[in-house]
Amino acid sequence: MRASDGTLHMPDQILDAINGVDAKLALQIAVAAALLMLGRRLYWLFVAGVGFVVTKHLATQHFETPEEWLPLALAVIAGLAGALFAIFLQKLAITIAGFTSAAFFAYVVAENIGLSTENPQAALLVALLVGVLGAIFSRTLFDWALILLSSLTGSWFLLDPFELDPMLYRVVLMIVAVAGISIQANMLHRDRGKRT
Repeated sequence: MRASDGTLHMPDQILDAINGVDAKLALQIAVAAALLMLGRRLYWLFVAGVGFVVTKHLATQHFETPEEWLPLALAVIAGLAGALFAIFLQKLAITIAGFTSAAFFAYVVAENIGLSTENPQAALLVALLVGVLGAIFSRTLFDWALILLSSLTGSWFLLDPFELDPMLYRVVLMIVAVAGISIQANMLHRDRGKRT
């Protein structure tokens, strides 16, 4: 159902994506779902997903181009580069992805609560500090960092195209993130059980 401003609401966007009407939205949902459910198991997917998500967001927000495919193409290239980087330089790639994912998520939260418009320097500082914590977290607690950061990134990326009331957005974001964390934690528990 279209709103008065011409935007689609969430159920219609999902149905349109399923019916093949909006391939970009379907790709975004697929990447988000993969991050939510497989971010730890396929660490290269997490790094690729973070590259894709952050590049798509930045390109969409900061590049004014009549070509709709350009932000998506840049995001795909960044994702592929991230995957290759992760495969060949695992620890460094995970540390950088941990920083990027945590900083990006902190900045999105700052945008969501209005901090980035009121005090952009404070929002950037918070994002950088949280990014450093994300990098440290990803180095010291590898599996749990991948689970937490891929679930947060995946939940944001899943909800980003949908126009929700801000309070509902936050609630759904946390529910989806907790679901991703639960799924991946269960997989981690099963994987560790198989090793013993």
